Amino acid sequence: MAVPRSVVVTAVVAALVTVGALAGVASLRSRDQGPRLEAAAPVAAPQSAVAECGDGLCRTLVTQAVNGAQVALLADEQGGNGRFQVGGQLVQTSITELGARVDGNSLSCVAASVSACLVSAPLNGGRIGEVLVERDGDWNPVDKPYFAAAGVIALNNVTGTDAPEVTVVESSPVLARVYALDGTLTGCTKKYSSFSQIRGWPNVRLIASDLRTCS
Repeated sequence: MAVPRSVVVTAVVAALVTVGALAGVASLRSRDQGPRLEAAAPVAAPQSAVAECGDGLCRTLVTQAVNGAQVALLADEQGGNGRFQVGGQLVQTSITELGARVDGNSLSCVAASVSACLVSAPLNGGRIGEVLVERDGDWNPVDKPYFAAAGVIALNNVTGTDAPEVTVVESSPVLARVYALDGTLTGCTKKYSSFSQIRGWPNVRLIASDLRTCS
């Protein structure tokens, strides 16, 4: 199966930013807001006493409960210098390093035997996202960002396994690609004539029967 042009490693994206061509990131992957797992209401930006984001203290943008643990997305006042926090673990977000600005809608988590969270934000007219995966209580980012010119990246269960997948909606042609948490391509939908034909649009919720071999 050929690797879709929509998949690009973070290093490539960073290189594009360096030469002032982040528009090329539009060949990455896509977005949505995956199932919100016991999402607490977005906190009115209280300051975090345990982390710094850039030159100042972090502010908590949103929290969610995942398997009894509280997951938080932190950032500076402008939504940059993002941090993903679980307990004492703090992970810097790669998408804010690329210029995205996170907010209270930027975190989506799914609890499963292998839990995961999607951190995403608007960028260059689309949406860029990164995935963090939990195993044995330790959270690690997947070194593959996703970009959706269509503005939809979703984290939800598509294939029926006890782990979520990443759904990425493309605009040319109009279709959705589904990736396992390790970034491997699982399958694609057929090509559509409009986004509204994608199941659940804009809150995309594909099922296994929607998928076929990617062409």
